[in-house]
Amino acid sequence: MRRYIGYASLVVFAVVLMGATIHSAYSENIFLSLAFVPFIIAMLYVFRRAFIETKNLEESYGPFSRKALYDFLATSIASVITFILSTQAGLGAVTASGAVGLVAAIAVKPYAVPIFCGSFLGMCSPDHFSMGQFIIASVVVGVIFVATKDVFNGYGGKLGTIAFGAALLTGIIVRADFLDPIVYDSWERIHLVAASVVGAVTAYIISIRFKAGPVFGSAVVGVVAGPLLPFIFGDFGIDLAIAAFGASFVGMSSPEKLRDERYIFLAGVMFGFIFVLSAPFFNGSGGKLGTIAFISAMMIGGVRIFLERKIFTGAS
Repeated sequence: MRRYIGYASLVVFAVVLMGATIHSAYSENIFLSLAFVPFIIAMLYVFRRAFIETKNLEESYGPFSRKALYDFLATSIASVITFILSTQAGLGAVTASGAVGLVAAIAVKPYAVPIFCGSFLGMCSPDHFSMGQFIIASVVVGVIFVATKDVFNGYGGKLGTIAFGAALLTGIIVRADFLDPIVYDSWERIHLVAASVVGAVTAYIISIRFKAGPVFGSAVVGVVAGPLLPFIFGDFGIDLAIAAFGASFVGMSSPEKLRDERYIFLAGVMFGFIFVLSAPFFNGSGGKLGTIAFISAMMIGGVRIFLERKIFTGAS
């Protein structure tokens, strides 16, 4: 039962954000929204394959086991630490999350994944959640992490989608307001897409080619982009850092899902497009970036299956 709840949760969270993106695209140009249709079909096909895998998988642990408790605590505590580093220590969301992930990848590798997941929730804006409200979200994110432990593994952005779900559910409970909509001009959009591609490919190369692992690869992008891009580009550098770090979650994908840098590049481009189109929605919510990465990875992962004609052979 746990795996089915986890599967359904991730699908719902991804569909909510993708629905908002399609609405935004339609508001700008109907042809822009229609351009997403083949990629949405590819994502739906990935949903189907993941459901089949979910039915046949063997769960890592019981929902009330000691291992589940440790994962729950690692996720929840990391989210609070990141939120404090971001909002009270002045590191900012990107640098704080990247730093927590980097420390986890080096010092507590067995729990690096749940810790990094929690750090994405910690990227919430203090204008979205008060500390008391955030504590509620930190509990929710731990529960969702345990529920989704065994589903959709290998697709970058899964951890952020867990955080987004926790922020979304908590926001409904406490009636939190999202931050004001953001609208980028054409020149800014080009730069944000470019930053997304660089972030995605860099994280993948560090993770796979240098065999440093996905958490380390993505965290490095965060700790470098977080302070460096605002220093170079001023206020807009903050947006560039957010895009690069968010796209680095795409680079956390396994080669079984996104085989090489070509697909990571395409997923990075897709991330950039969805990032700019979803800018009016869910701002201030931790995990939004990861959900965009999750959607992008599944879309391009589905395209890969079609391109390699494995849909006809049934191979994975």
